[in-house]
Amino acid sequence: MKSLIPAPLHNRCGWPWDAAEVQVASTSQPTWPRITVVTPSFNQGAFLEETIRSVLLQNYPNLEYIVVDGGSTDGSGEVLDHYADHISQVIREPDDGQSDAICKGLDRATGELFNWINSDDRLAPGTLCELAQRFDGSYDLYAFNVAVEDAQGQPPTNGDATMVNRNLSAIAMLRCDRYSFSQPGLWFRMSMLRGCGGIDRSLNYGFDWDLIVRYLSEHSRVQYTPSVGAMFRLHDQSKTMVETSKANAAENRFQQENERIRDKLERRLPPRLAAASKLGRRREPWNQYLIDVLDDFERSPMAAACEIVREIVADPRTRASQRAFGSVARLLSRYVRRMPQRTAL
Repeated sequence: MKSLIPAPLHNRCGWPWDAAEVQVASTSQPTWPRITVVTPSFNQGAFLEETIRSVLLQNYPNLEYIVVDGGSTDGSGEVLDHYADHISQVIREPDDGQSDAICKGLDRATGELFNWINSDDRLAPGTLCELAQRFDGSYDLYAFNVAVEDAQGQPPTNGDATMVNRNLSAIAMLRCDRYSFSQPGLWFRMSMLRGCGGIDRSLNYGFDWDLIVRYLSEHSRVQYTPSVGAMFRLHDQSKTMVETSKANAAENRFQQENERIRDKLERRLPPRLAAASKLGRRREPWNQYLIDVLDDFERSPMAAACEIVREIVADPRTRASQRAFGSVARLLSRYVRRMPQRTAL
């Protein structure tokens, strides 16, 4: 790749348009591990340039950047032409979806560390330098936090502005324990990723969850950082928004694919983890019930808390969890806040 990155196609300001925010890699680092970033893209011309610049402007000295375009018919071609000399490989050919595109990049990847950054998301300044300098050799996965943005790159007004990777383990994810993950913030060791089977290209919606469970089932040591490593964009055309907005769970393709993934994992994982997945199947509707109860502000908090306790007693194996008891505590705290305060004498 050439060293000088061209000016943006359009006059914009802020990261990653302004070079002033670029974090230059320290020359004191003796060696820089090769990092591979793959960007799958299809008709994301409105965001693609921003994604590409957020990777190139990392100024990382040992970067392998692969962009895989599935035959876009919008303005993506102009963007790819503009930056082609600065990208390690640009693949332009039809594919079978996002997971297939990422796998095409993985097939050509030579890095030690790996993640994919979708063509409507972006890396935060300094992400790759922090990864290279702080990823301890005794850990298997490096976990950044991830900022949430709307289509204009602004924080959401009706939700959390940061997604925190926490409590990541195969058993917690399979059992639907309290955990959270955001893929743009997770960086894998390439040899371990390939050793656990890599990305399942037959999946289109839950392939990241499937990969992380399989990876952590063999390589469980996660190094967490409080830094924000990426920006995840929620907009009207993103798969996350389209599918999660469906009121009927039977039409939600994330839910449909989840059943297939669990079927596969229960056949292939050790018995302890297969049992955890079967418990997770029962816990998923229970966890949704807890969300619905907490969202019902018209109901008496005490009555709702008592109902949860009765449900726990009826099936403690499935329902007795940190999430459930935490829900009871949250409901009772609402009740306490509603009580009249005593007047000091």
